[in-house]
Amino acid sequence: MLDKVIQDWDKAAKLYSEFEAASKYAAFCREFITNYFFDIKNKNVLDAGCGNGEHTHILSQRGGHVVGCDGSVEMLKLAKFKYQSYRFDHVNLLNRIPYQNNEFDIVLCNLVLMDIDPVDNAISEFYRILKNDGTFFFSIVHPAFYQAVWERNEEGVALSKKVSGYITSKAVQQTFWGNTMHYHRPISYYFNKISDAGFSLKNMFEPKVYEEEKIPDIPLYLFAEFIKR
Repeated sequence: MLDKVIQDWDKAAKLYSEFEAASKYAAFCREFITNYFFDIKNKNVLDAGCGNGEHTHILSQRGGHVVGCDGSVEMLKLAKFKYQSYRFDHVNLLNRIPYQNNEFDIVLCNLVLMDIDPVDNAISEFYRILKNDGTFFFSIVHPAFYQAVWERNEEGVALSKKVSGYITSKAVQQTFWGNTMHYHRPISYYFNKISDAGFSLKNMFEPKVYEEEKIPDIPLYLFAEFIKR
C-alpha cells in the first residue's frame, strides 16, 4: 500500500505543484508560515514532507539551516530543479529517518500527516531528532470541515457546511491532481498521538481563510505547535 501511495504522489507531483503555485489557499499557508517563523536565524530546521521545496525556501530565507525531505522522487526532482542550493533528502517518513538524535531545533510538517498512514513512526521520529524544547509545527486541512459539503442559497452563495462522518477515521481517494490518498482522522487522533509521543501543546490555530469570499467562519486549515519536553 505504501508503494502505491508514493507512486500516486510521483504521478501527481507536476500537477500538484502547478495547483499549489496558483492556489490562494496554498499562498495563505506560505504566508502564515512565513510570518510565524519570522526569526529562525541559525536554527536547524527539517521540512518533513517538503514536496516541491517551497517551504524549505521560505524557512531558509528566514535564516534557518534547512533540510527538506520527502518520499516522492518526482517531488524532490522539482524541488532540486527550482532550489539547487538547498539540501533535499529522499526519506520515507514511515521508516526510521536518517538524522541524529537532538539534531533539529524545528520540524515543520506542512499538510503531510493527513497523507500518510500510520503517523506513529513519523511523530516518534520527530521527537527523537528534535532538541529538548524544540518545536514540532504541523498543519493539516481541518478534519471537521474538509470533507464536509458546502450548502448554498439560490444565488450560489456558500452559507454553511454539512458535516457528517467526522469521528470515524477513513481513507479517502482524492482526484484533484491525480489519484492521491487522504486519511481523514478527527483532531483528537492527532493531538493524542503527538501528546503520547512526549510533546506538549503550545499553540493551535484555526485561521480564517475564506474572508475575501464573504462566507461563514469555517476554517480550512488547522495549525499547531508542540514542544519537546
